[in-house]
Amino acid sequence: MNNHHWLLALLALLLLVPFLETRAFEQQAPQSVILENGFSYADLTDKIQILIDPQQQLGFKAISSTGRQRDFRLNSGKIGFTDAAVWIRFSLESRFTTKQPVILEIDFPLIDKIEFYEMDGKGNYRLRFGGDSIPFNLREIEFRNTLFKIELEPGQTATYYMKFTSRGPIQLPLRIWNYQAFTEHSTSSHLWHGLYFGAILMLIVASVVGYNLFRASFFLWYAYYLSCYGLLNFTLVGFAGQFLWPETPILQQYATSLLVNLVIIGAVVFSGKLLDIRKYSRAYFLIFRTLIILALLGIAISLAGRLEIANRIASLSGMALVPILISAAIVTYRKGNFAARYFLVAWGVFLIFVFISGLYYWGMLPYGFVTAHALQIGSVFEVTMLGVATADRVRLLNREKEEADRLANKYLVLLNEKLEDLVHERTVELEESNRKLHELATHDSLTLLLNHNAIIHALESAISAVERHRQPLSIAMVDIDRFKQINDRFGHQVGDDVLVAIANTFTSSLRGYDIIGRYGGEEFLLILPQTNTEDAGELIERLRQSIADLSFTGTQGKRVTISVGMIAYLHGIKIDADAMIRCADDALYRAKANGRDRIEWGNCTTILNKTGCAGSEDGQR
Repeated sequence: MNNHHWLLALLALLLLVPFLETRAFEQQAPQSVILENGFSYADLTDKIQILIDPQQQLGFKAISSTGRQRDFRLNSGKIGFTDAAVWIRFSLESRFTTKQPVILEIDFPLIDKIEFYEMDGKGNYRLRFGGDSIPFNLREIEFRNTLFKIELEPGQTATYYMKFTSRGPIQLPLRIWNYQAFTEHSTSSHLWHGLYFGAILMLIVASVVGYNLFRASFFLWYAYYLSCYGLLNFTLVGFAGQFLWPETPILQQYATSLLVNLVIIGAVVFSGKLLDIRKYSRAYFLIFRTLIILALLGIAISLAGRLEIANRIASLSGMALVPILISAAIVTYRKGNFAARYFLVAWGVFLIFVFISGLYYWGMLPYGFVTAHALQIGSVFEVTMLGVATADRVRLLNREKEEADRLANKYLVLLNEKLEDLVHERTVELEESNRKLHELATHDSLTLLLNHNAIIHALESAISAVERHRQPLSIAMVDIDRFKQINDRFGHQVGDDVLVAIANTFTSSLRGYDIIGRYGGEEFLLILPQTNTEDAGELIERLRQSIADLSFTGTQGKRVTISVGMIAYLHGIKIDADAMIRCADDALYRAKANGRDRIEWGNCTTILNKTGCAGSEDGQR
């Protein structure tokens, strides 16, 4: 049977767990637990009798009535998940020589509500409360487990009743402690847990340091997984309710299912990265994604307040997770991922303890040190081996890096042999890129003419040239008549088509050494080097007529015309590009005022006096 088959069989078994029945209860006469001088503790787990109230309708008077006593059964210590109220009774017989207090401990901190009924022998009872739904400062004795103090008189025999309700699992490991023995027990228990959580914390720190050294993301996910897993165990043994949220018991009830799902997310992502699952198995990569989605769904169910459902799903998910991870590790190992071998050992051993813990929470295994602390015991080995697996993964990464460096050096040798050709090729590409960048920086994207800045710069260069060589220079400022109306009436696309057509007419009608630019909007600046006023006027007049003869499909037969303002550079007058443009623009304004579709000339001689440009004798050209 291949790993896929045994994985399916294992998951099927997990799904049957909630429906498996155990012979948990036997009818038997009540048996008192005898307490004598010098006793340390007495385990009540197999001495208590139990009654299940499926509808949670029975009160204490009904439960303690004579008619109900025959309904109690001897407990086997296995309850698990249940929506019913669980009633128990037990009897204590004191053979102390003096009045002596003892401590009743319920060594399962996840039960939501516990009611403790103590009879006084006169038909009256005293009711006390416990469980993780009670704020910590209201507990009778502040301890991670629920504790009740019982006073026993010499020779006294007393029967006690307790009621348990919870949206999570219910287990009934009850013990009676001598005060001194309990103090010694709690001290050693705190020492054991301190060592355990200290080791988890050290591994978290080591993982963060490993990330800082190697920059491998699975170190961070391992730290995240350890943090969530450590906090989960901190919650399961009751320390979270005692130290983290003592005044907010609702967090204790939500914490377990939320943390189980967060642990699943951390374990799946960390395992996926450590095993490089995307590379080795597409199928398991999708399975891992599905597990993450289910975990997020479990978190949503928890936050919606359906803890009775969320806790059951969390328990089954936690049990199903490990065989899936083991199966994925087997697949990747067979495909050459040797880092999976330590991973397999870690999760293989942990799988055993996960099953023990899961069966314990489902009520299929009795209370014992191993069953109650299976997750902690298994995780000590698991996190240690995962640390080894992480270190081995780093070793393999370093080996791959060394191989990559070797190949890179080999490539560099080949590269040096052809360096000259490559440099030349890159230089040509760079020059072409620079040319394209220059083209984009200096040309208008719509008309492909020089843009505003570029045409101004071209005019400045032209002025410098004519001053040096004493050559004529004319410029023309062109504006499309009523262009805004074209845009408003026919749309901007038609307006763009008009701009492009006129720009193309400029290019085809003017000479090769003339310079054309889009000054802005519907305005164009034409630079005519080595051209006197007579030649320039004739050239622009032909251009004006050519544009007037253009036809456009989008303007419904409407003619498009231009108005032109022209200026000629006069030697002996110091004039810059800005002044020439102002003078040409003034002439353009007069062309507009005089009826449009015409040419007007400006006079540069008035610029020195800064009085504007006046029309010349050639003003009607």
